[in-house]
Amino acid sequence: MQLSPFWRAYWRMVGSEARARLEHRADFALMILGVTATSLSTAATMYFMLGASGTVAGWHRGELIFMQGFMFCIFAPQSACYNGMFWLEHWLKTGAFLRFYTRPANPLLLLALERFHPQGFVVLAIGLAYSLFGLWGSPLLSEPLFYLGFVLLLPLSALVLWVINLAAISTCFWIGESDPVFSMSGKLTDMSRYPLDLFPKLATMIFMALPLAGTVWWPCQALLRSANLPLTVLGMAALALICVGLLNGMWQRGMRRYAGAGG
Repeated sequence: MQLSPFWRAYWRMVGSEARARLEHRADFALMILGVTATSLSTAATMYFMLGASGTVAGWHRGELIFMQGFMFCIFAPQSACYNGMFWLEHWLKTGAFLRFYTRPANPLLLLALERFHPQGFVVLAIGLAYSLFGLWGSPLLSEPLFYLGFVLLLPLSALVLWVINLAAISTCFWIGESDPVFSMSGKLTDMSRYPLDLFPKLATMIFMALPLAGTVWWPCQALLRSANLPLTVLGMAALALICVGLLNGMWQRGMRRYAGAGG
């Protein structure tokens, strides 16, 4: 299949960025070591804190570890391609954001071209290892329908998580400082890796409304429990499309406000 000039240029950029990152081998090795160490400590804490029973509120430790791994997997695309979103506030304040107006592509796509980091592959590998370890010995691993559901739900959940994080960052179009909102949404996102029925009803309602339940909770209901997989896939697809549409509208209004205010 013949790629368009745009995508050929993009993949050349990916290759050059990856080579540039890997030239600093010590930094990259330390980054991998740090991500691996924190991931293993999280898994160990999750594994041992449940004690001899191995369950909490009807959830087995393996299922909880799988949910952690699923979150790693859906964060991997952002970790690889959307590192540039953390520079948005700086670009707005310095005027460097103006280049987004002169390029013939959607700014949300352009944001992926600003930075590429191979750490995303490390995050994905850790997430898959988590998921496999959590379900090791489970009959789910012998069911083809589980793998089909995993492949279908993973990109949809990744889209929802991407929208949540980028919407939080994009608040700097209006309030100037995105860190308070992004830090708050980050804490909530971290909590959404756990079963929502562990939280009080009010907290669960907040997770449903944001919609953080679309990151891990709803997909894992279909993958680990008895929720209907086709309906979950359709619901997640609708949620992802709505979220992307709202995010695109938010960005368009933010860009108009930025241009109207003269930066």
